[in-house]
This record gives sequence, structure tokens and C-alpha cells, in this order.
Amino acid sequence: MIVLTGKYAQAKVFTELIESAAVSQITQLCNQPSADGANIRIMPDVHAGAGCTVGTTMLIRDKVIPNLVGVDIGCGMEAVRLKEKHIEVQQLDKLIHSRIPAGFAIREKPHRYAGKTDLTELYCYARIDCLRAEKSIGTLGGGNHFIEADKGEDGAIWIVIHSGSRHLGVEVAKYYQEEAFRRLNRSSEKEVAELIARLKAEGKERSIQSEIKKLVNTKTTDIPKHLAYCEEELFEQYIHDMKIVQQFAMLNRQAMMDEIIKGMGLHITDSFTTIHNYIDTEHMILRKGAVSAQAGERLLIPINMRDGSLICTGKGNPDWNFSAPHGAGRLMSRSEAKQSFTVSEYRKQMQGIYTTTVNSGTLDECPMAYKPMADIVDNIGDTVEINEVIKPIYNFKAGEE
Repeated sequence: MIVLTGKYAQAKVFTELIESAAVSQITQLCNQPSADGANIRIMPDVHAGAGCTVGTTMLIRDKVIPNLVGVDIGCGMEAVRLKEKHIEVQQLDKLIHSRIPAGFAIREKPHRYAGKTDLTELYCYARIDCLRAEKSIGTLGGGNHFIEADKGEDGAIWIVIHSGSRHLGVEVAKYYQEEAFRRLNRSSEKEVAELIARLKAEGKERSIQSEIKKLVNTKTTDIPKHLAYCEEELFEQYIHDMKIVQQFAMLNRQAMMDEIIKGMGLHITDSFTTIHNYIDTEHMILRKGAVSAQAGERLLIPINMRDGSLICTGKGNPDWNFSAPHGAGRLMSRSEAKQSFTVSEYRKQMQGIYTTTVNSGTLDECPMAYKPMADIVDNIGDTVEINEVIKPIYNFKAGEE
């Protein structure tokens, strides 16, 4: 463990294997006023992310930085245990290719689960592409999202789906991050509207565009845009909308699972969900690339597409913010992975696992690009108990999105 100290906060990092870029991001977070009293705890799978550190957990009170949750709001894992002791992986692969859109693709018609959420309740509804969102429920996306069949230590078959809120999460996160920055600079939508109304009342219509430009370009805060925070009314609106998007992400995973279970004629005997980009509003804990590990809580930690996942039980450790890592964590960036390994090496690592998606498009997701399982197992004993390791027999990945 290492401790990083900034102007407003300290952060405990539960590993010593951490890149310099992540150290810089964590230190910058500790230098923000919104981090005061946040009890920042960084998980062992830590690595630098887009504007914030993956593996971040912190307490939330009256301020929140949307970028710390990130653009894939509600991303997580849906895991189901099957009654069947054997499945036809070739049939599963064909079904996924034909019925579950991946990458940038969306459905031609909305999945019936789309009716289980009402996006018009979003405060930022006018900022989203509602039709695209409706057709995105039941779609995988790209990057590190996957569908996997695993075998447990007792021979049971598990289906695991990793996906999130698709483009909806991007739209919501982007709106609130930008509006947070505008409000800190006193150039929010409300203030622009008030400026327009005042200029019209004064008969200065010709000055409207130049005055708006002047207002928007005036900076009144030293806080960088990617760490601008929501407070007061905007805080409440973000929390409200984030919860809707979290539900959307859960429905997305469940819709894909529904396609698989019904399409294959399978039967579920057990299931659970593990979310890793969200705010636990019951306990007001933000987790970015981290999962809840309350006492007795079941959770899943995927390692990589070769070694499978850990099924664990949380210990409820307050010093860890009742949290655990959401995976093994990357050893290198996507571009570094593509430069470091070959498809031939990748294919060799995946021997014995049925997959039709080992190719140059998914090379950045190869097992070698991630930290070894031992690095995670050796660092999580204080927060979870490992119940079993489930090993892949099938894997599907769409590649970069």
C-alpha cells in the first residue's frame, strides 16, 4: 500500500504496482476542493483512465465530478448459473453473432426490455438521442465488453456478460461535466438565457452573440474542466439521471442474457449483478472501476479472457470503502498492447477456449495486456473472500468501439 497526499485529501492505494500517470491523476484529484473529506481509496487494479483513475472509490456528500463515474455509467457484470452441465459453444457463438449487436451496432427494433425504463424522466432528456438509446438495450458495445461461458470448480456452467449504458451514458456524462464547468464559470445555460433576456429588454439584440461568446470564454475558476463538479441543484439532477442510466445499463445486460437463455433453451438456477461505474446512493460511495464488497455481498471480479473470473464474498471493510477491484487492471495501454504482442501469441494463449473473435481487432484485450491474477489475489484478502475461480470455455469480444 502507498499513500498519496494532496492539498485537500489523502488517498490510500492498495497496491505498489502503479504507473506514474495514475499517480499524477490521483494526486490531482487530492488537490481538488471536491475531494475534501472524501476518504479516497484506490483499488489494486488501478490504472490511468480518460481524465480520471480507474479503481477510484470515494465518499460523496454535496459535490460530484461526473468524470469520476465516467461515460459508461452503470457498466458491470451479469452472471447466471445454468441448470445444464453442458452447452454447445458453437451454437452459442452463432446466436450471439446473429442476435446481439456489438461494436457500434444497435438493434433494428427496440428489445421488449426497453419498455422497462422511461428516459423522458431524465432532466437532460433533450440532450440525448432517445431513439438510439431505445435500440441500444440488448447490445454489447466494444472495448473490453464481453460475453463468456465459464465452468465453475464444481462443473457448473456460468454465462457472464460485461456491458454498460452504451452511448446514453456518454451523452449524460458529457452534458453534466460540461454544465458543471459552465456553472463554476458562471456561464451555465440559465445564465446565458438570463443574459439574452436582459439584452433584449435593453434593446441590444445585435450584441447578443458577442456577449454570449464573451461570457462563455470568461474563466472564473482554476478547476480544470475534467474535474469540474456538480453541486446544489445540478448535483441532485445528476444523481437522479445517473440512477436512471444505471437501470438502463442493467436492463441492457439482462436483455442480452434473455436472448441467450431463450435462444439456447437454457435454464437459470442462480444469478447476480456486479456494477463497477456508479454511485451507491444508499451509502453515497462513488466507484469508478471498483465494485461493492459489503459484508456477505456476492461479487464477480473478471481477470482476463484466458483465466476467467473470481466469485467472491465481501467482508465489509470500511477502510476499503466497502469496495473491491473490478478486474485485474491493465498492464499497458491499448496501443502498447497492439505494439507488444502478435495475433499468433494471442491465439496461443487462448488455446482450449472456443472463440471466433481472436484477431487484430481484439489484440488490445489479449490476456497478456492485463496484470496477472496473483497480483490481484495477493492484494484483496482484506476486502473479499474468494469462493471459486470460474474458467472460460467460450469468449466473445467485439473489439474497439
